[in-house]
Amino acid sequence: MQQHEFNQDMVQLIVNLNAAINNINMYSIDHPQAKRHLETAYLNLTDLLRISKAITLLAIDGNIIVDNASLKASGPHLAQFSHLLKKSAVERLTFVAGLPKPNFLELIRFLSADDSKPFRSNEYIKLGIIDLRVNEDLSETSSQPQEDQIEELRRMKALRDAKTNELKAFYSDIKNNKRADIRSVEDMIKAFIDGFACQLNPLGLLTSLKSGDDQTSVHAVNVCIMTMSQAEILGIGGRHLYNIGIASVMHDVGKMFIPNEILNKHGALTSQERKVVESHTVLGARHLLLMENVPHLAVLGALEHHLKCDGTGYPTLPNVWKPNIVSQMIAIADLFDSLRNRRSNAEPTSMSVIVNRLNEAKGTAFYPVLVENFLTLINR
Repeated sequence: MQQHEFNQDMVQLIVNLNAAINNINMYSIDHPQAKRHLETAYLNLTDLLRISKAITLLAIDGNIIVDNASLKASGPHLAQFSHLLKKSAVERLTFVAGLPKPNFLELIRFLSADDSKPFRSNEYIKLGIIDLRVNEDLSETSSQPQEDQIEELRRMKALRDAKTNELKAFYSDIKNNKRADIRSVEDMIKAFIDGFACQLNPLGLLTSLKSGDDQTSVHAVNVCIMTMSQAEILGIGGRHLYNIGIASVMHDVGKMFIPNEILNKHGALTSQERKVVESHTVLGARHLLLMENVPHLAVLGALEHHLKCDGTGYPTLPNVWKPNIVSQMIAIADLFDSLRNRRSNAEPTSMSVIVNRLNEAKGTAFYPVLVENFLTLINR
């Protein structure tokens, strides 16, 4: 099944869930009409779980996110279901293959006004808030795990430096119209995923710019680390986390088509130069569409990472267009890394000022819950 078809089926599932809960609220769970909608929703869900062994829905600012993408539908169905979850203090809902019908009915009772009993997560249905985890205090652990983490951090830094050089060559190939292969960065993405399993602090993996020539590759690696860390905290893993890594490390590929004298200019850009720089989003997305083995998420990341959640920013897109959740995570990491490094026209910004900038951008540039998620990440 194609992703578009899967998303359509997910929207239909939510429509059926809303209908079942609405009918339970009006009548009861035993009413024939409620039973009919419940049966339809359950069959719909079990069919989807035959395709994907686990399905996780995130409720973020009135949006329903599945597989890193915001579902789209006409009408109030998605907003209504997001409100139902929020009312029950649920931000993450995971269904697992093999879901028995009694467990499903127990969840529906919990989400409706029919039953006030709390719902306990089980092996088939897991509920929770978007987990803003804090690392364990390493001072309370034995010396051996600390030594292991130090050694792993050294290994990851060495790999990061080697892959940064490879990424520099990758970007150079694009700039010079040579064939560029994304497999050159795959080892880096996989290694970062392994690093998350060791609970490494992502800030320890960031590197600073050494020269203007390193700017794009170093920035891309830093944004990749911070974006993947945000996703991992949200509970995203496996192939989806890998695709997020590819998308974030390639988000600025369009800058390879911008003249160096504009990119590295000291002082303010003219309005025309600003338009040229802003074109890197569309240029990057177009280039990635033509490359082999590039996930669609990378195209969206390149296109949307300067698009704000309130619809402003660039490029100019239809008013109904909302940036993908991953594009927003890339945008937050992009802003953070740009401010913390010395640039051609600005000195590094202090952490307190960066935090203030992020807080001020809640609800305009970025989804508020993603800002909170990021601030938890950099403070742990």
